[in-house]
Amino acid sequence: MSRPFEVHLPLEQGYLRHSFFAVELLDAVTLARVSQGVKVVAEGLYGKPTVNAGGLFVWREEPIGPLQKVRIDPGTRPYETVERERAQLQLPPAPLPLTTIELPPRLDYAFTPGITGARGTLIEQRVSSPDPVPNAEVRFRWLDDDGVTWRDAPTISHTNTDGDFVSILRFGPTDVPRLNASKELTVRLWVRRNSTSVRRSADLFLPEGRIADRSTVSAMTFAWDELLP
Repeated sequence: MSRPFEVHLPLEQGYLRHSFFAVELLDAVTLARVSQGVKVVAEGLYGKPTVNAGGLFVWREEPIGPLQKVRIDPGTRPYETVERERAQLQLPPAPLPLTTIELPPRLDYAFTPGITGARGTLIEQRVSSPDPVPNAEVRFRWLDDDGVTWRDAPTISHTNTDGDFVSILRFGPTDVPRLNASKELTVRLWVRRNSTSVRRSADLFLPEGRIADRSTVSAMTFAWDELLP
């Protein structure tokens, strides 16, 4: 029997009662919530977030007018540092002031079998002592089973100071990538640097369910001047 005046809130709204806004962190590989071992800072605010019962980082009791951006420092966790500007956050008066942020894996992420992706390096030119391209956005696009449509992987990663990166493909329940006879996917690496310059690689073939690297796919070193517009 239900009790008089009993109210059942949606799960996230129940977790967010009495808070101004909240941030949900997800492991971009597994989509599991991350709430331990990371530091979340709202630049412009004095208060620190608390982690509520649902594993969300919530801010309470402080006006959010001075908020500039949210920065996630992963510490020793194997994720990239992530920032979101104020305009990218869900804030009041939004009905549900909750921002979900996926944490891209770093090179030292311990991938389990079944994850498709690659570790690679981005350089300026293919010369004897090449300069790395740091802090570039990288993402794979994969060829759909129709053989025509190219689809974006949902996770954007970044090159480190040495130009090294790891990028993954994550498929939804209805996604069907095209596989060749060797069970390889056809992909292209998409690269953005300096916020505006965008180029792509030629077609590559990645083994399904594995993280490829230079020991298995020789084409995992990419030269910016060889990429296609």
